[in-house]
Amino acid sequence: MKKALITNAYLITMDANRRTLSGGEVLIGDDKILEVGHDLPRDDAEVLDARGGIVMPGLVDNHRHMWQTNLRAMLADWSLHEYMRGIRFSISPVLTAEDIGDADYIGALEALNAGVTTVFDYSHSVNSPDHATAAAEALIESGIRAVYGYGLVQAPVSHPAFTSVEDRIKDAHRLYDEVLPSGETLVTMGMALSEVGLIPWTDSMKELRASQEMGVPVSIHNNIFFGSTVSQGVRPMHEAGLLHEAQTHVHCTTCTADEFKMLADAGCSVVSTPDTEIGMGMGHPVFAEAKAAGVRSVVGCDIITLNGGDIVSQLRVGLQDARVRINDQYNARNEMPLTLEPRSMDALAWGTINGAEALGMGSKIGSLEPGKQADVLVMSVDGPNMWPLMEEPGTVIFHTHPQDIETVFIAGKKVKENGRLVGIDYAAARRRAEASRDRILAAAHDRTGVVLPPPESMSLLSLEKTAVENMAR
Repeated sequence: MKKALITNAYLITMDANRRTLSGGEVLIGDDKILEVGHDLPRDDAEVLDARGGIVMPGLVDNHRHMWQTNLRAMLADWSLHEYMRGIRFSISPVLTAEDIGDADYIGALEALNAGVTTVFDYSHSVNSPDHATAAAEALIESGIRAVYGYGLVQAPVSHPAFTSVEDRIKDAHRLYDEVLPSGETLVTMGMALSEVGLIPWTDSMKELRASQEMGVPVSIHNNIFFGSTVSQGVRPMHEAGLLHEAQTHVHCTTCTADEFKMLADAGCSVVSTPDTEIGMGMGHPVFAEAKAAGVRSVVGCDIITLNGGDIVSQLRVGLQDARVRINDQYNARNEMPLTLEPRSMDALAWGTINGAEALGMGSKIGSLEPGKQADVLVMSVDGPNMWPLMEEPGTVIFHTHPQDIETVFIAGKKVKENGRLVGIDYAAARRRAEASRDRILAAAHDRTGVVLPPPESMSLLSLEKTAVENMAR
């Protein structure tokens, strides 16, 4: 058995007791964690001295559109309306399978570099079977642990490869059977559903039932657009008996208290993506509302066309937004809060064990416990932003950056060491990203003459009448 022993660390275990250890050790054997504690047997283990740094479980991103990676920051000043007509309805239709594969590969490298060892890839630009295969194979190539969320969403392509929801479901089964057949591999199958209202409700029910029958993690954008019929899906799904525990509902910023209770009663999870929600007019992240209703909260980076792939930055923004919304209630009474909620440890849970549980992987990853897969981060204290180290969970949330992540293990294998991704040709990967960016932009210009079509083109506003008709039951 190949062993590695991490020593001299502040351990944040994220176990059920949220135990932390000063000067702690983690013993890894092959792909699993063997022991966590002090004075562990060294035997024939490779010793990795953490030099007084931080060791914690790998981070879990429950909602990221990897296919948008190679248009980084394009949406820095776009609203959600602009995103829908510019990315979803204009750029998505021109993407080739090669574009999707390149974006997923580069996006996975970015995630690994930032300590994200597991990601749910919400791949809602599957314009052909080749697109789905390219994305899944790119994730496998990268070495990341991922759930590939096969997107059933239809982009407005000129000559669609799929002409019905049945065609898409059939191809999802093809990918599941031929490319991602085993639940024991690092990359496994998931489903990413169409927003309720974009398609007839009868087709939405077909997607929901098919995804449930497959028995894989399911994700759907839900209750996200203010003033629109599109995506207001929690209540109709509840009324149809189609909510279930394998589902993660994305954003949920328009949910009522009753709708949060529906999600809680069904055992669903809710993923918040603070940068997009706060910045694009979607309202506030719903960590507080989810907690009040008893719904599991998880976190995602969402669209790399807007923000970066560092999940800790999302935890930081989400935690502070949740606090200020609570504190506003005190301030409105001309008072100050005596304590702060939520806590830093709560935020760490959103991005580790909660995320693992939402994906049905809580017994496998998400915490440092014997028997679990060895998805482990070692954070260095070499940078001045870490001097002096305070052994507090808040150090991770408020003071660390991706460059502080020195070593990353996935299933006991080092994918980052000494601050560099292992086995990656950085120059070649960068050229791959730049070539993909140039192809996509050229194709978008050839199709419409602009990257962002004018407001009168296809948009949420123009689709409202259709959405109302789709939801007539």
